[in-house]
Amino acid sequence: MRTAAHHRRTILMATDFSKPSKLVIPYAFKLARLLNLRLIILHVVKAIPDVERWSPGARRSLQSLKTKALLELGRIVHLANENGLMADYRLLVGIPEDSILEVAHSSQVAFIVMGTHGKTGWDRLRLGSVAESTLRQAPCPVLTVGASVPPHTLVNSRRLSVARFLVATDFSASSKGALQAAVELAKRLNARVLLVHATELSGSLHSGHLLVDELSQKRYAQQFQKVISASRGDEVITDRIVITGNPVKVILNQAKHQKTDLIIVGTRGHRGMQRLVLGSVAEAVVRRATCPVFTVRAQAKNPFNVTTGTKRSPLRHRSAG
Repeated sequence: MRTAAHHRRTILMATDFSKPSKLVIPYAFKLARLLNLRLIILHVVKAIPDVERWSPGARRSLQSLKTKALLELGRIVHLANENGLMADYRLLVGIPEDSILEVAHSSQVAFIVMGTHGKTGWDRLRLGSVAESTLRQAPCPVLTVGASVPPHTLVNSRRLSVARFLVATDFSASSKGALQAAVELAKRLNARVLLVHATELSGSLHSGHLLVDELSQKRYAQQFQKVISASRGDEVITDRIVITGNPVKVILNQAKHQKTDLIIVGTRGHRGMQRLVLGSVAEAVVRRATCPVFTVRAQAKNPFNVTTGTKRSPLRHRSAG
């Protein structure tokens, strides 16, 4: 039986119990606390459909996997409860990305948090990526934490810093949506935003230089002011930078140089041949970043349309069957 608390907006934390998934936990806890959201902890046992047609031995193996997963889910929910958070879990059997998207569509999910193994090259093409497939199709933003992000002790999630944001912009509709989300999040978390634009090399620009010619400076200043005004971000956007070079390298280098706590980037959500031909700055940043990345798809819903309520006692976990 669902209680009234289930009508509150949630953070959907998808986990496969791997190292990157464990790195996600303190960030999920921190954001749930600061944004007054409840948590849904989701694990999907990867399996083909039509379980009822499986052999008895295969069913027993599946049941063993589910039992182990329930123990892990219960442990995470118990830890969330100890940290004063409302949390519940769900255990599903199927294709991970399909199940994550199903829950995201059917629940009051503000955004998804999940780990990514950061596969590149042939390994990524051969194995695929649940995180990348999810962020291309999710109805809400996705926060990813890669294996390269330094680990944090779970009990010290309150000490975790989420005060410095880097927002990458190319002045497109998708990057404007990312900036809007960043501004709203920064206001709620009392954070500061650095706005970065990477421009392609030309005869008037020199690779690696922050300064561009006077005409370009004026043009970029006007574009920056236009998107900042539209996002109402004057009070939280403390700096803006134009750098020549490859966008992925620019974003990652600036995130490291500025000691950024969170990168926020927009994506158009391309799939299939269009994505392979055009590439994706967002996905490349997700794979290589050493801090969490908050990806906002152009068609995603507003993640912070949240009704703030009074604090309630934590929920205990329920059986997911």
